[in-house]
Amino acid sequence: MLAVFAVAAASAQRQVNEADGYRLLVAPDRADGSYGRGDEVRFLVSFEKDGAPVADGELTWEVTKDSWKPKTSGVARVSDGRAVIGGHKLDEPGFLQCRVKFVTPQGHELHAMAGAGVDKLLIGPSMPEPKDFMSYWKRELKKQAKIPMNIRLTPAPSTDPGIAVFDVQADCEPGSFSAYLAYPKDAKPGTLPAMVTLNGAGVKSSRAWWAVSWAKEGLCVLDFNVHGLPNGESDSYYADLENGPMFEYFLFGRDDRDSMFFHEMVMRLIRAIDVITAQPQWDGKTVMVHGCSQGGAQAVMAGCLDPRVDLVCAEIPAMCDHTGMAADRASGWPLLVECDGEGAPDARQLKAARYYDVVNFARHVTVPTYVTAGIIDSLCPPTTVYAMYNQLKGEKHMLEHPTTGHILTSQGEDFSRQAVREFVRRERDTGR
Repeated sequence: MLAVFAVAAASAQRQVNEADGYRLLVAPDRADGSYGRGDEVRFLVSFEKDGAPVADGELTWEVTKDSWKPKTSGVARVSDGRAVIGGHKLDEPGFLQCRVKFVTPQGHELHAMAGAGVDKLLIGPSMPEPKDFMSYWKRELKKQAKIPMNIRLTPAPSTDPGIAVFDVQADCEPGSFSAYLAYPKDAKPGTLPAMVTLNGAGVKSSRAWWAVSWAKEGLCVLDFNVHGLPNGESDSYYADLENGPMFEYFLFGRDDRDSMFFHEMVMRLIRAIDVITAQPQWDGKTVMVHGCSQGGAQAVMAGCLDPRVDLVCAEIPAMCDHTGMAADRASGWPLLVECDGEGAPDARQLKAARYYDVVNFARHVTVPTYVTAGIIDSLCPPTTVYAMYNQLKGEKHMLEHPTTGHILTSQGEDFSRQAVREFVRRERDTGR
């Protein structure tokens, strides 16, 4: 089953498209932003000053293959507040991205962006899955399974009087595991569906407040940080790490699948599921995962690697199609593979990255999965997200944000929360 939704998230717009009374907008000429290979894609520009159409003027523009080459650029003439940027097409499944710029007389640069999908449901992987992909991960997880969890719970402050919160420390293959656990105080043993909430990129504490917000849905929730760092330290503690020894941690060890930072992230991810399913409040059957960006990548990884997972919610997922350059297209964050001056990828990094490509994990996900994508997202381009989405084997749903880049939106959160509520309701109704 496949479902695609679109949201005009104007309230979440983060483009710098208004200043000094000017307002600049651009959109594809089809309302749904969907085209076929070889179709002409036109972008329509709206340009206003103090709420009235700009009678005459010039705007600069550029169009790329979803922030990748080739790049075309030019000048558009505005007439009565309108301009058309046409003549663009793709002969392969993917996305086009248009950026329009204007500098106000006061010197402020405005830019507006739009995207258009071309046979997006046909976007495939840029490289094949390694033949030993699943056997590699099964072997790695077996190593961790031999390590006792040694769970330590310490009561922690809660932002809600009805929710119990605990600092969680445990052991795992990389060493330390650190999280917050939250659940309704009045929950009886064996009654709560479990959810693991997954952090985006950064060096920070686990999020007690976020675990509480999901626990209020009647869930037993675990939020862990991918570094195993102690929780609740000062902001300066985490900032000093992020700007010092953990600067660009996401590129550590990228020449080798065993030494790459994301190896320990995956180990902690599966240990998080071990920990939450060891809690007496868990109902013994339902496990859900939710994350955004780096957390969205982890959600899909969990759906692949752990059969206990029943539902995946992955908002604007990162780590998709690391090897995009091999197909002459964009790759997702964190751009694991370096290219030389002639565009050739580093062979060792290319090989290692495939074991952490969410496209490859998605091929093995058969549970219901909910995904969101920012159509003008240059950090996790929609081409990469759809390359992953199209590999999912089970029921799947996509929410597009046509006017937003790599930002979290209330619509995306509502999409995930409704998915969780509906899944839990169905599970209870069927008595699984």
